[in-house]
Amino acid sequence: MTSVDIYLPIQVESTFHALSIPRRDIERLAKRPLKWLRFATFTVCGAKGHLSTTKGGQTVDYENVSFENLADRYYYTPDSKLVPLHDLMISYISSVVHDRSSLYERLPSSLEEDVDINCIENGILLRADLHKEFGKANIVFLKAMCRFQTPNFAMEPNDVPRVEQDSMPDNRTTLQYMVESPTTEYFSVPPCDVQADWRDERHPPPSILLDFMYGAVVVHHWKCAHLREMLEERFRDFFQPVMAKIPEPSPPEDDEFEERDDPKDLDYDPSKDKQKGKGKGKVGKIFSSDASAGLLQAMDDVLLLGMLLKGTTPQSIAAEHERWHEGEELRSQEQSREKVQQWLNLSGQSQVAL
Repeated sequence: MTSVDIYLPIQVESTFHALSIPRRDIERLAKRPLKWLRFATFTVCGAKGHLSTTKGGQTVDYENVSFENLADRYYYTPDSKLVPLHDLMISYISSVVHDRSSLYERLPSSLEEDVDINCIENGILLRADLHKEFGKANIVFLKAMCRFQTPNFAMEPNDVPRVEQDSMPDNRTTLQYMVESPTTEYFSVPPCDVQADWRDERHPPPSILLDFMYGAVVVHHWKCAHLREMLEERFRDFFQPVMAKIPEPSPPEDDEFEERDDPKDLDYDPSKDKQKGKGKGKVGKIFSSDASAGLLQAMDDVLLLGMLLKGTTPQSIAAEHERWHEGEELRSQEQSREKVQQWLNLSGQSQVAL
């Protein structure tokens, strides 16, 4: 077979075919194929686990570097109870909001000086052509660290192909092309390590955000044809708005206010300019969104897969979040009552003193 199939557990005794990844892509993305398959599956289902060639079978040898001996299918067995990435994301966002609110209260002057339009809080700054590929889900960032400090439990830095010639670093965040990288003379960017300039090296971007997007891109490119049908059937009564199919973006209409192209731009392509200029008497370019509807759908799929593997529903998660918000509201009211009571006590003491 030209592809490797990945099966995920849906119940104690049942599995389903989730991914079908071409062998050619596996060979291109990793030096040790089984390590990468383990990591890629982890990002899809949100749980650490192991691969085997049979259901409940013996764990494979992850150090194997042979691509010829890859089996046609692998079964993924989670190490522990699955936790949907949706829950982890909500937990992370809640903690960040709490931590950052305290930080803003303590250091307002510092933040006013440091935060500007070029800060990483506004997003990742990439080359113009890379932004397009990122939006189309053709490239993604893989974070690989060594020892037990790593958030990437399956891979080490030397497991990922590298184009740099210097010594292997302890920590790597690598730009990977999930499809074949472009080879045009204008946009040739190798799958190299990302030299990110974090404002605070003690708090780099959390791995869960990179892992979630990695899983979404994996699903976008290599999900099985029937995966969408299974998710639609499972969550039809609970999550109809999310399951609604997103139409593909229509091609941009001609715009009389086209921006003149600049040969110095990183995304400049003379051949495209000539095609756009035919019959118009001018050369220009039209800017349109490269956000992929398929990638947005894949992000929903990853969230729903987490719910499916854990056996929860959007309805139960919504009820749990509602209870959490109700508890927060009660705690806030109690804190307000305590403040009022303190104010009344201080006011009474002042009157007695007078």
